[in-house]
Parts: sequence; C-alpha cells; structure tokens
Amino acid sequence: MVSLGRFGAILIPFAMMSACAGGAALQPDRSVFSLDSNYQRFTYFMPIEETFDRTVAVFKEAGYKLDVVDRATGQISGRRGATGDKGASSDKDLKFYALVLPKGADSELGVKVVQILKSGPLGTSNAELILNDPQMYQYTFRRIENSNTQETYSRPGV
Repeated sequence: MVSLGRFGAILIPFAMMSACAGGAALQPDRSVFSLDSNYQRFTYFMPIEETFDRTVAVFKEAGYKLDVVDRATGQISGRRGATGDKGASSDKDLKFYALVLPKGADSELGVKVVQILKSGPLGTSNAELILNDPQMYQYTFRRIENSNTQETYSRPGV
C-alpha cells in the first residue's frame, strides 16, 4: 500500500507541471481566423484598408450581423439567420469568417462561409458545414471588387 507521503510526492510534480501549461488566455472565437485550406483567397489591387471597408459593406448589405470587425488585425466575421420567405421554417444559419492581409502594396482576402445546422434531439447542438462552392466565392469576390465605398482603385501602371 502506498503511503500518503509517497502519494503526495508523486502528485505534486504533476500538479506543478499542469499549472505551468495553462498560463495563456485562450480566445476560442478568434482561433477560426487562422488561414487554412478551407479559406478561399483572392488578391485585390488596392490597399488593405479599401479591401477591408468593401468587405464589411458587402456582407452588411447581404444581411449579415457582424460580430468581429477588427481593423487592426483585418478580421471580420458575422452571422446571418435563416433565409427565405416570411414564415418559411429553416434550421440553417450562415456564418462567415474573413481575413484581409497585406500582399505587397496590394491586399489578399481570405473568406470562409459555413452553414450552421442545428442538431441533437432538441436542436440544442450546432454542427458547421464548410461551403466550398467556387462560384459562390467568385460572386462574393466580384461583389467586393465592384463595391463603391469610395473611389475605384486600379492596378499601378495600367
């Protein structure tokens, strides 16, 4: 049988190591902004500020309620409720994540759209399905490019 002193001598180092490992604060909502292969990307020949403003305007116009609009980091995200005619019942919501990054003097926009499906016996759980339709993203990028928030930019030397 293990004595209490020996048990404490074994347990204390493990407790100390686990206490050191958890020092950083986590922001789980922000972790989805790391660019991975699920983001569709497009390069704009305009400054990052203009791409950021146009992206915000297009998603607001599309009916998304923006929850992150961070000009310092280029992060934008929002959610849109069930769509369709009035009275239509749907358990599908859409959420988007966007990240505007500098690319030389130009900018690059990464966008990921997910469909949120309610699941579980009472619809209390959510599952996210990443939408990968290339035409949908092309349409979104074209809308952002043609958005008239300020003046139109053109590629230098063109």
